[in-house]
Amino acid sequence: MWTIDTDGRFRVKTLASTIDAQLLGSNRSSASTLRNNIIPKKIEIFAWRTRKKRLPVRIELDKRGIDLDSVRCPLCDDDLESVEHSIIFCKHALDIWERVYKWWNMGSFSSYSIEEALGDDPASHGSKFGKKFWLAVRWVSAYLIWKNRNNKVF
Repeated sequence: MWTIDTDGRFRVKTLASTIDAQLLGSNRSSASTLRNNIIPKKIEIFAWRTRKKRLPVRIELDKRGIDLDSVRCPLCDDDLESVEHSIIFCKHALDIWERVYKWWNMGSFSSYSIEEALGDDPASHGSKFGKKFWLAVRWVSAYLIWKNRNNKVF
């Protein structure tokens, strides 16, 4: 018997909400659990991990005592490799973002944080599905930037 729901029926949504409440606490922002069912689950998880700054970038690995030859960005060597740098500020990432924004006629890319780049965009116009689709485009773009980074590093 499933005791979380009053009717005794198991629902994934109820389980996810319960886990979110336990892990994130009651003072979480709505953006913490932003979901998008039009993309694969692994990209949803990647976007969540990115927004929580839980990617294995060099600066985070160094903080955990993993010995690396350098903590600088392996692609551009312009700055320390943080989540923000890898996904937004690296010149390779910026080039991709500019192309995506141009492709979607969204003006110039100007995000200064992971949350701005991958969070819910209240300024975007269009239908509810259009906003969801634009969010999916941004999450997939960030995922492909990360995959490209990994392909070049490994």
